[in-house]
Amino acid sequence: MLTSCALAAPSPPAAPKQESEAKQAELKDLRGQLQELKKDLAANESQRSEASDALKDSETAISDANRVLSSMQQEQALTSAEISRLENDISSTRKGIQASQLRLGKILKTRYKAGQIEAWRLLLNQQDPNQVSRELTYYRYISRSQLQLANKLEAQLSELSRLSEDIRQKNEALQQLAQRKKQQKEMLVSEQQEKQQIVSNLSQEISSQRNQIQKLAADEKRLTGLVDKLNAIIKRQELERAKKAVQAKLLAEKKAKERAARNAAAQAKAKAAGKPAPKVEPEPEVTTALPDAGQSGQAFASLKGKLRLPIKGEITGRYGTARGEGGQWKGVFIRAASGQSVKAVASGRVVFADWLRGFGNMLIVDHGGGYMSIYAANESILKQVGDTIKAGDSIATSGNSGGMADSGLYFELRQNGRPVDPLAWAG
Repeated sequence: MLTSCALAAPSPPAAPKQESEAKQAELKDLRGQLQELKKDLAANESQRSEASDALKDSETAISDANRVLSSMQQEQALTSAEISRLENDISSTRKGIQASQLRLGKILKTRYKAGQIEAWRLLLNQQDPNQVSRELTYYRYISRSQLQLANKLEAQLSELSRLSEDIRQKNEALQQLAQRKKQQKEMLVSEQQEKQQIVSNLSQEISSQRNQIQKLAADEKRLTGLVDKLNAIIKRQELERAKKAVQAKLLAEKKAKERAARNAAAQAKAKAAGKPAPKVEPEPEVTTALPDAGQSGQAFASLKGKLRLPIKGEITGRYGTARGEGGQWKGVFIRAASGQSVKAVASGRVVFADWLRGFGNMLIVDHGGGYMSIYAANESILKQVGDTIKAGDSIATSGNSGGMADSGLYFELRQNGRPVDPLAWAG
């Protein structure tokens, strides 16, 4: 799974459709390449399984369950808000019904007090014709108002019935959602218990492996190889986008020349015939620029010294310092309680969101211009490959997946595949 970059079509009427199709095609291509990349990584691994790999299925399941649970919570909030709106509508409708009933009651009471004199009785009384005409008009007005109020009351009662049915359906949906959420939580608890059991059973072996310099070197090589291949794929796509931009520009220029030639020929023909100059064929708007996958490299470079770290906590591993297990830190480890929100440091697109040996549930964001940010050891990954994100968006939750000794977040920044000190970029 890998990110996609939108392509703008040269013809304005078809641009949105073509751009969407190009984006989907590129996303499909990149995801296919990532699958091949994952196969290559698996093929190059040592045949000897590591103890930390036993956590993979459990940690991946926890991440998936948390992502579904987060989506359900958003859906539940929207449904509750809709129910609240419907209840307000019902309250307003009931007030309207009460007002209509009161007015209708007053009209009926007035008619009752008047002795229910009907039009034919007025005519038979042989009163003054003008008086009879006025009273007939008065009773017609009362009858018409009575009918209008009765119709309005009937419409209000029908609306009340419809709103009540909507409330019933929304409540049923909310109950179903609550049941699904309960099942998801039970599944999550089960997976967490399974992970705890695995960690308990393998803690001694994982601890032993953690002290092996060779393992750390292999983990670093694995990550560097992944980043290099991702960069190669992204650069190839950038070249393809640039090529298409040039082709679109050349096509636009060709069409402009043909249009200018047609206009000139039409004007010359009209002039020779002594006719008024024809209307010049309008020049359509043409978009040839193709957007970056993330923000531009210059935009990200301007953020140096201004970035906020993705999570609050104690920095227990600093870039360039020695690790207790051997080797040096290529990024920073920020100790924090499990389940804390991990924020994106800048806008970009997700190009990797999966489990990687030595780093657990890991997410990589491409910021354009060769810059990438890496978030590892997560309990859960909340975004998927191809998602466009903004600075400050929640993209994961902290944890200790991949066999990390402490709970928190392992964070790296890379430029053209090489690690740089994240703290030098932090504000």
